Amino acid sequence: MKSGYHLSARILLLAFLVAPALATPVYKAGDWVVISPPDEGFSVQLPVKPEEQTDRNTIQSSTYKMRLYTSNDEANGLVYMVIMQEFPNLSSVLTPAVRLDKFMEGFKEGFAKSLADSAGMKVDLQTDRDLSLKGAAIGRQYILSLGETRGLMRAFDANPRTYVLMVLGGDEKKAEVNRFFDSFVLKAAPPPIPQPVTPNKPE
Repeated sequence: MKSGYHLSARILLLAFLVAPALATPVYKAGDWVVISPPDEGFSVQLPVKPEEQTDRNTIQSSTYKMRLYTSNDEANGLVYMVIMQEFPNLSSVLTPAVRLDKFMEGFKEGFAKSLADSAGMKVDLQTDRDLSLKGAAIGRQYILSLGETRGLMRAFDANPRTYVLMVLGGDEKKAEVNRFFDSFVLKAAPPPIPQPVTPNKPE
């Protein structure tokens, strides 16, 4: 089951390397945009309209959607990411704490390996504290280091979805970082729709 908890590291790597160079407009102070996809179960505010990327990860012989939103706030030197990963309903198999632990282990392993292989960058992710959020079974905050870049990450288990919020270039001393984290809320959403794994065609 371990592979099912690996996020698509290549998408995360692409977002991290490309985000600082994105030619995105800088919005005026207070002109944040609200992202609230109806089938993904959350709402969040971002300072700049995000780039969106979608992939599907194989879990228990089916594929489930992973969506990544990347917002580059050039005015304040911050990069924001929101990740939504669907899962099959695992409430009868794993406890929320175990689900989140396995998810974050796969996240760190896949992300760290991609950055090390592609950019020679070291990833350090340290647990900071537990969090509570209405609708989430469990949440945690992590202190993140990517090379010389520092940031924060929050992860929430809301079976059958897991959410990761990431800020690069700042911490809770910045008002923008707090606004981003505080704006995140969970909402009702339809259950994930798994798709069968497409077998590789023989060459």
